[in-house]
Amino acid sequence: MDQVGIPSQPFLLMEGGPFFNLQKRFGLIKQNGTRVKRRALLAALITWLPLFLLAALQHRAFGRSVPVPFMRDFSTYTRFLLSIPILMLAENILGPRIADAAVHFVSSGLVIEKDYQRFDQFIGDGLRSRDSIVAEIVLAVLAYCFSITSFITTAVHVDTWYASRTDHGSTLTLAGWWLVGLCAPLLQFLLLRWFWRVFLWFQFLARVRSLDLQLFPTHPDAAGGLGFVGETQRFFGILLFAFSIAAAGVLANDIVYDKVPLKNFVPAVATYALVVLVIFAGPLVVFAGTLLRTKRRGLYEYGTLATTYTGSFHKKWIEGENPDHEALLGTGDIQSLADLGNSFSIIQKMKPIPIDPLDLLHLVVASLLPMVPLLLTVMPLGDLLKLLLKIVA
Repeated sequence: MDQVGIPSQPFLLMEGGPFFNLQKRFGLIKQNGTRVKRRALLAALITWLPLFLLAALQHRAFGRSVPVPFMRDFSTYTRFLLSIPILMLAENILGPRIADAAVHFVSSGLVIEKDYQRFDQFIGDGLRSRDSIVAEIVLAVLAYCFSITSFITTAVHVDTWYASRTDHGSTLTLAGWWLVGLCAPLLQFLLLRWFWRVFLWFQFLARVRSLDLQLFPTHPDAAGGLGFVGETQRFFGILLFAFSIAAAGVLANDIVYDKVPLKNFVPAVATYALVVLVIFAGPLVVFAGTLLRTKRRGLYEYGTLATTYTGSFHKKWIEGENPDHEALLGTGDIQSLADLGNSFSIIQKMKPIPIDPLDLLHLVVASLLPMVPLLLTVMPLGDLLKLLLKIVA
């Protein structure tokens, strides 16, 4: 930690690790920039485009040669042209915000000088976990396991561009081998890699909570000064959006080709929205004890101050104990009383976890928004627009 209270290294969770270094070795990431837009486009090209070409080579891309040709499979668009690029573009959105939030703990005075060394250690521990080769190998293995399991359990039960199905099982096409061998595992790996980094962020927050944080009950963010943490959480909505887009394509296939009623997915989608809140807001409960103690202390301290001040105000202006015969008009007593009341109101409104309800709503909306187009599978666009107008009217 330097003299002005800036960590010795930024908490850049996205700029490191074996997969990041592999991209650097192939020239996809330069020293002066991450080239995230180019990498997102390349990821779409090495997944969707070869799948299309291989499917077309076996006459499974267009027409009615199979019940589900490549160009009519919703999941090929949502997973490989949308979800994977968004997961990569998210590096430019989340990476700097997490790093800025980490620095803000120090620059705002929440972490004081005696804890600088431990704070630096927390950052170093997080970055070493980010760079773990073992961790990413485990993620890669899990990605392949999840992809194979998903292929077996969620694929539509008819001939498709990626598999020929018979009474005795199914055989992968050329495109199917590319799907199972690279595309699906890549998507799963990117998702798991992101969740690993989200875990490291929450682990960092849990460690910071153990420091002697300088929280103030009258802070206008109603979180003792930790409101910026909840604001950072809001941007994790882009990960939820990417995951939901991928899932929406798979559900659309089930609805259109397997004739599964849309209403059958309602409980699962509702449960998913609840799990989203638990995963992305639940870990902030680590601050609950500290915030509740800060609130309780503030209520006692400012309550005592309010009793003393209001007692003096009452004696001076109500009971007439005003030896200097000072006029009420022009004094700051009324304003001071109002300011004290506002401060006490802020303390009473302190939240047990440092996140605003609107930020929670943002996460839920980000997770559910990609599901809205599923309504088009069971409802004409005109009827859907009429329904939306009735809702907002």
